[in-house]
Amino acid sequence: MMPQIRDGFKPGRGSIIGGMRAPARFLLAAALAAAAVTAAAAAPAKLRVLATVLPLKEFAAEVAGDRAEVSLLLPPGAGVHTWQPRPGDIARLAECDLLLFIGSGLEPWLPGLLKAFPPGRVRTLEAAAGLGLPGPGGGGGEEAHGHGALDPHVWLDFELDQRIVERIAAELGRLDPAGEALFTANAARLAGRLRGLDAAYRRGLDGCRGRTVVLAGHGAFGYLARRYGLVQMSLYGLSPDAQPRPRDLMAAVDFCRAEGITTVFFENSVAPDLSRTLAREIGGRVFVLHSGHNVTREQQAGGASFFGLMEENLAALRDGLGCR
Repeated sequence: MMPQIRDGFKPGRGSIIGGMRAPARFLLAAALAAAAVTAAAAAPAKLRVLATVLPLKEFAAEVAGDRAEVSLLLPPGAGVHTWQPRPGDIARLAECDLLLFIGSGLEPWLPGLLKAFPPGRVRTLEAAAGLGLPGPGGGGGEEAHGHGALDPHVWLDFELDQRIVERIAAELGRLDPAGEALFTANAARLAGRLRGLDAAYRRGLDGCRGRTVVLAGHGAFGYLARRYGLVQMSLYGLSPDAQPRPRDLMAAVDFCRAEGITTVFFENSVAPDLSRTLAREIGGRVFVLHSGHNVTREQQAGGASFFGLMEENLAALRDGLGCR
């Protein structure tokens, strides 16, 4: 007699389950289902955190570890100044436990978005509150447009980032007291990485032939320039919406020629046309700098990160400023 071949395990009369009466099998199944529900209930629900810019998203994810799901509110490639939320974004806000934002006018759409909810419905943390410094003076069009009195690009100062990380850890600890020790330890580790990045910039930008960063765009790199003894000269100040006037471009050409500057930088989120025009007038080169507030889909697919973008900035500055 040929042996019987079974496809998979099927309880037979000789098995423990197969030998049970129907009521007993039903009770066992119910008990197993109840145990599964109890186990799921025992596992703490992860916090849901949204952030308006990439640095806040990455900082929160590293501090929270596996106790939170952290995502960026803006889609890849969107500009934080000009993005407009969609109905689906309102739903995401309604479901989140915490919204992290910079403030100082960086997200002009945020106050209107929060008005869609009852007061206090969306818990928020203004990560850079009290950290902002006055923006640069001068620059075409800044007197008519801009973020306001303060420069909101605080994440480009790695010492201030350490204070932001502390604030994120403290807020997560208030939301999830059981994870407070983990948040504190992770924040300390992240602060160490930021100190290392700061040290790399200090070493890398020491002894450069040039100290002036001519930026064919708005002045997003003021914090970085201040921290490392550089001078930022932007064509149209802090405002991301302003357009340079012809006299501003001519003034930049005259300045570069007088100072012997042959390097022009531009922000990755703006078209390079203006920087190329300026570089052509002075016989110079063009380098890109990343503001780091977001990444494109291509950068995201390639695994781009805030730390990686800042390392690329350092390489561009060293090359463009002639650092040894």
